Amino acid sequence: MTSKIANNPLPGAWPSLPAPNFGPRLEMNDTADAVPPPYSEQDRIWDVARQTLPEKIPERPRMIAVMGPTGTGKSTFISKLAGQEMKIGHNLTSCTEEVEEVPCKVGDQHVILVDTPGFNDTNRSDTEILTALADWMKSSYHDKMLLSGIIYLHAISDTRMTHSSLQNLRMFRKLCGDHNLKNVILATTKWSVTPLEDALRREKDLTSEGGFWRTMMTAGSVVRRFENSAASAKNLVEEILDMGQKKIVPTIQKEVVEGTKLVDTEAGAFIEETIALLQKKHDEEKQALLEEVQRAKEEHNRSMQKALEAERRRLDKRMAEKEEEQRQLHMTTNEALQLRIKKLEEQEAQRMAQDAELEEQLQQLPKKDKHMVKLGFWHLNWRCQICKKKAEPAGVWTCPDCGHVQLNIY
Repeated sequence: MTSKIANNPLPGAWPSLPAPNFGPRLEMNDTADAVPPPYSEQDRIWDVARQTLPEKIPERPRMIAVMGPTGTGKSTFISKLAGQEMKIGHNLTSCTEEVEEVPCKVGDQHVILVDTPGFNDTNRSDTEILTALADWMKSSYHDKMLLSGIIYLHAISDTRMTHSSLQNLRMFRKLCGDHNLKNVILATTKWSVTPLEDALRREKDLTSEGGFWRTMMTAGSVVRRFENSAASAKNLVEEILDMGQKKIVPTIQKEVVEGTKLVDTEAGAFIEETIALLQKKHDEEKQALLEEVQRAKEEHNRSMQKALEAERRRLDKRMAEKEEEQRQLHMTTNEALQLRIKKLEEQEAQRMAQDAELEEQLQQLPKKDKHMVKLGFWHLNWRCQICKKKAEPAGVWTCPDCGHVQLNIY
């Protein structure tokens, strides 16, 4: 979990008080809200402190999760409200890799917005994302920081409900639980870049009888539009806050706190089911490819044979990745933690190697060119190699839009 609270403290720093004890488990069924844990000594200290020093002990912040597929504008939404720059993706690559907490203030209410990674991600498996989300849910539970609601974003610019969007929506319901849908806002984004007639038709497809969102609306979710402004984001958050003071406990949070293995959670079981379907599809595709390869051999069609062999290798690689993901899904908590640490170490080593390589390229430049690079005069029309945004000429340079590190000498 990544928290931005330490670097962006809430107005009026809180005094050091014992963290409330949230109890060992939840008492909750599928239709009722969570029963509050026993009133602890830490809770009594907090309440006495607030009564004694109300001007110095603000109410605890309300926490709202922002969820949805990659590219729907989660980081943009949070940036608009929090008034600070978030790492925003401009292509199919996700920029939110971990759960991030971003503090802000809406009126007199302190709020923590939780930026979550979308599933079907370009860089991480669904199992890795679920593990990160489950870890955060467990940690926030023990810190007695429950969600007040969830804002689920969907890009109205999508011409249809893509496979990725549908998988994210189904996963969201597994994570959230239908009993919490009354605390969910389904918000459409990217209205400004979509022809109004198309946007209205797609909105109707989502909300009409038989639409993708209809059953969630029946369960209490409301549909709104995010119009890419701070005022629009503020309205959505205020609506969540007005839904009542009762906190919600998503299904995945209840499951992990009670010690359910990740593979046995509703979301984990859904991932495993998806992998099993992919395995079956892979076997069928591979068998068809082998038959085509044999036919190409008989016809002495070497070009076709080469292309089919490459496709078979691609299928095998993809299936190997899914098998590894399935193995991770069955890991214990400690095994999963060790794997995450190992991957973070590998990412850091890769970043350091890339920085060293770029610095070496800079050192190999002629002295005159090196001096011009450092002064920022070399090639005034640089653009990022990934997102194509205009670059600032500064030698070894990190794009603020997509985070790509490059050396501006071309």
